[in-house]
Amino acid sequence: MVSMTKIIFMVITALIAFGLPIVLGIVFVKSLGNSKGYISGWPCVFHFSNGFKDSSATGLFKAGLVYCNGKNHLLLAIFLGLTAGIFEEVGRFLGFRFLLKDRLNYGNGLAFGVGHGGIEAVLLVGLNYINYIIFALLLNKGLINQVFAGKISNDMISEIVRMLVSTPAYNFLLAGLERAFAITIQIALSLIVLLAVRNKNLLYLLIAILLHMLIDTPIAYMAMQGVNVFILEGVTFLIALASLYFIIRMKDMDKGTNEVEL
Repeated sequence: MVSMTKIIFMVITALIAFGLPIVLGIVFVKSLGNSKGYISGWPCVFHFSNGFKDSSATGLFKAGLVYCNGKNHLLLAIFLGLTAGIFEEVGRFLGFRFLLKDRLNYGNGLAFGVGHGGIEAVLLVGLNYINYIIFALLLNKGLINQVFAGKISNDMISEIVRMLVSTPAYNFLLAGLERAFAITIQIALSLIVLLAVRNKNLLYLLIAILLHMLIDTPIAYMAMQGVNVFILEGVTFLIALASLYFIIRMKDMDKGTNEVEL
């Protein structure tokens, strides 16, 4: 059986994953008129970065796993952080450079970050949590084997059931909070890449890549080491706070000269 607390937390996380990007998108479109930045951010970065990570980087990833042999977690975490930084920030750069080249303003930078973080929230968390909710309800009614017989292997069903039953309830809620933190971080990174395009200075792109790696690497490493989930989310929260400070600080970037200092 899956407790009602777990199911409620799954629903809350699904609502955050789907609802937060939509609400922020409506705010930007209605109040700032930045629909182009929002719409551009949804598909281009996610598909560019994940398309490359699923193809050209796959061989490197597998080679890295073989080399690390499950022991050198730090090296693997650096590799994951660096590849995520390169592909996502370059995808972001191309989005600004070719899709928003005539609208390189603060509002579109915000909207682009929401679009990027939003599609990640929907595809990586929202859809999965809809599945979790369905599985949990079917499991509680004793129908899971009947409904999925012949469609999913028994081993996979057993693994899903084990995950739903053994995972602490708070983990299902923290996943939603993490998406809110992640969207804030994505907005900040989008603004840095926006500066690279506006100021025709690739140094900002390099900074965004390195920051992305420095954010992802320690979190991935701590997760591999089995660090408490509250510590992981606490670190992510602090990074999100720093990102929010940067976002607020950059609100006047459209005033004055084109060159903006970080």
